[in-house]
Amino acid sequence: MICMLSLTYRIIRRFVIWVVYANQRIKGQPRDLEDAVLYGDQKLKGIDSYLGRLAYDFPIPQGIGVHLYDLFFPSPLTLAAYKDDLKVIDILLRLGLGGATLKTILKEVRQGNPRPRLQEVTVNGEKGLVNAMGLPGSGISGLIQSLKESSLFAHGRPIGISIGGHTITEYQDNFLELHRFLSSIRDISYYFELNISCPNTPDGQDMTKSPHLLESLLQFMRNHSDVVIGVKLTPDQSNEDLVAFAELIKSVDKTYVNAGNAPYRTCSDVGLPEQAISIGGGGYSGRGIFKRTLEMTTILAAMKVPLVATGGISTVDHVKALRDKGVVLMGMATAVVQDPYCIPRINRELVLA
Repeated sequence: MICMLSLTYRIIRRFVIWVVYANQRIKGQPRDLEDAVLYGDQKLKGIDSYLGRLAYDFPIPQGIGVHLYDLFFPSPLTLAAYKDDLKVIDILLRLGLGGATLKTILKEVRQGNPRPRLQEVTVNGEKGLVNAMGLPGSGISGLIQSLKESSLFAHGRPIGISIGGHTITEYQDNFLELHRFLSSIRDISYYFELNISCPNTPDGQDMTKSPHLLESLLQFMRNHSDVVIGVKLTPDQSNEDLVAFAELIKSVDKTYVNAGNAPYRTCSDVGLPEQAISIGGGGYSGRGIFKRTLEMTTILAAMKVPLVATGGISTVDHVKALRDKGVVLMGMATAVVQDPYCIPRINRELVLA
């Protein structure tokens, strides 16, 4: 059943991308994968109205769950922070994710970078994505309203809120507003993740250059809450920096390190024309970065801090390799975009692993 749905999805996805690109070419528009992704999300939700139980409802096998402090994830597979469409995230949870981290949210409504800002690439034979979305979103108020109307928490699985900011004060304000809202809801599991390493906003990596700001922010959050807090580091940091930041992070109670984000690549780095991405480059994701993800977790495992890994994870062998390094959770993004049925497939394969 899973294999059939997976194959069908991948065939339809390729056809949709071909049609979208053909239509853009006819209209004299630049190639832009975002149109295909938006169309695909719309159809995923449409199918849910008629065939959702058959197409999306896959129970998570017993015995593969993991704990991150007081949070329980029935599967070690989670959604990396790349999507804010809560209805699509709900579908992905039904497919078998143990939890999900929502796309990084900023205080105000944000349009993101000019299009085109999302492209499919093939690097060294591996398909991936270049994402320069620039964190478009509805702002804190919009996210809170969406969460009020969603059924995400009905799954009983931890939901992570990825927070961004232009200043440390904005990070603090975003955290306080969201924590006040979430703590008012009974019987839900949630955590926060700090995105200090966004590769496609002008000031997205400022805090990676100023560890004292991160230390101050973590202490502020801990003084106001005992919720689990993660920090998302970047493969663009040196190994020495990774160790130094992990040392800082683990000095604060109930924290974890997310080892991985999309490394920045220019268009020419990944074989795209210079104008294929409006700002000249973006975060590269897909199987091609898994080697660096594994390297990061190998280095950080010695730090004895709970680890989450994101970056190129797409097979049960990837999950097993990371688990052997002591990684607790594996965040997926590009693999889910390419084939969401990798979720129930990997869950079933983990039972046999």
